[in-house]
Amino acid sequence: MKTATAVPGKACHFTMDSTPEPLRAQRFQQEMQSTFAMHLAISSPPTTPLTAEVQGYFGRKLRFAALRFSAHSTVSTRTRNASESRLLVSYHRQGAAVVAQGDRESRVEAGDFFVIDPSRPFHIQTTDSEVHSVYLEPQALRQVLPHWDMLTARAIRPGVKTGALFTGLLDQLFAMVPDIGEDTADDIAEALPRLLAPALRTLLDETDSSPTRLKTLHRQRILAYVRDHLWDSQLSALSIARGVGLSPRHVYELFDEPGGHTLMKSVWKQRLALCRRDLSASALRSRSIGEIAYAWGFSNVSHFSRAFKAEFGIGPREFRRSRALADAVPAIRH
Repeated sequence: MKTATAVPGKACHFTMDSTPEPLRAQRFQQEMQSTFAMHLAISSPPTTPLTAEVQGYFGRKLRFAALRFSAHSTVSTRTRNASESRLLVSYHRQGAAVVAQGDRESRVEAGDFFVIDPSRPFHIQTTDSEVHSVYLEPQALRQVLPHWDMLTARAIRPGVKTGALFTGLLDQLFAMVPDIGEDTADDIAEALPRLLAPALRTLLDETDSSPTRLKTLHRQRILAYVRDHLWDSQLSALSIARGVGLSPRHVYELFDEPGGHTLMKSVWKQRLALCRRDLSASALRSRSIGEIAYAWGFSNVSHFSRAFKAEFGIGPREFRRSRALADAVPAIRH
């Protein structure tokens, strides 16, 4: 097999032409793992030896490839704790495939694309095909679309305009390979998840458009965003709405329920719970009450003290003293 060592910031190219037929699937797996962090198991029909040609780019953050290959099947060889594994986003320019992950299965035709998480079990059965693929870091996509893992193995059709925007960029990437610099490549890698997310959100709405289901999904997205930004003293319903791509009015409505907590009430309760946890920790005794309060988004210590006492029935200073005494009792008895 002709191959080139993958060096960050370089184009790469390999084929199966010179590899003995019984070894082709194994060598293809090795190349995909070392170059694109794809941990795959490949098999082809006994009567049809695997043929494949890959041209791509291997950078610090950006990795993509144009692939031509014969009919074969692909499954994952990794588990969820494989932190280095990347998501596969594959755009079928020619050929067809059946993709399956979890309880989802889709037929992919020319012009469609899909997302697969190789860290979880999946199966792809493909005909002779030409595809453009990009390999994304999972966390980068989760930052803009927390529930992407509900949308793997779903075909995104050419009629989805936001999907066409994404696939159009993939086509352009290959023309850029000879001249692309690593800093430019990093910028593109950071932009790709944000371009992919709108197309996946379309699938999210199609998956279950019932008001109850959509309301639950939006609430989950909002709560995930809140958890990641509790430290931000400027966190507000407006900034949360911007962060999850919903209108402020919609965000308020999602948390406006009789007997339930409003959104910002939920934010304050979470912050107070985290402050209480840190005030209990003996390892954080050297940190002042103010430092702990500021770390979790409070901008006024007096306000924090009043809110803490209203929530737990005891002021933060008295609470910390009581925890320190409780921790000291076993040592005294010993």
